[in-house]
Amino acid sequence: MYVGHAAVALALKAREPRLPIVPLTLACFGPDWVELAMMYPHRREGMAIYSHSVPAVVIGALAAGALYATFRRPGAMLIALGWLLHWPADLLTGRKPLFMSEPLIGLDLYKLPRVDFVLESTVIVLGCALYARRFAHRVELRRVVVALGAALVLLQAGVDVALSVMRNSEWTPSLAHVGKRLQLTCNPAGARLGSACLLHFSLRTHSARERWRRTGPEA
Repeated sequence: MYVGHAAVALALKAREPRLPIVPLTLACFGPDWVELAMMYPHRREGMAIYSHSVPAVVIGALAAGALYATFRRPGAMLIALGWLLHWPADLLTGRKPLFMSEPLIGLDLYKLPRVDFVLESTVIVLGCALYARRFAHRVELRRVVVALGAALVLLQAGVDVALSVMRNSEWTPSLAHVGKRLQLTCNPAGARLGSACLLHFSLRTHSARERWRRTGPEA
């Protein structure tokens, strides 16, 4: 998820007015900062396990919350929560590691930019609505929140346009686990299966595309 993380920060801000929005927003993007730092000065593959796996996100959230708590200001729990919420948000739009580098799980909506835009725009609207309900009691302030929400939606639109231009691989959503696993199988044509997507248990399948090759019309 891209701009949607900022909307999560707005929603959490409504829980604690004394918590500044800047550190909260930085925390909501926390795993991305960690991965970016690990790729400096040279790009390296496989860094997601150290930034976006469940153990890495939990450790990062605890560290961020503890660091903020040293300033003796309220909101350390929300800083940690914002960091933790990064993982389920990314689960919707990408594919991230659980504990090891494989398997990667997620709905992979980055490969469907229009769907990604609708999802992240919805998150932005909800985040802005919660923020406005808590802080924007005057018309002037509501207009500011509306303008902020519109700017975030436009920014997300730009991201999704870029994704649609750069897209060079198939949509491969996966809810995989080692061994027997819950797998999201998708068949765009809906041939023989009677539906576009089915949830089912399958044996050691690492991607929806791999499973479909075994169960598709040629089987």
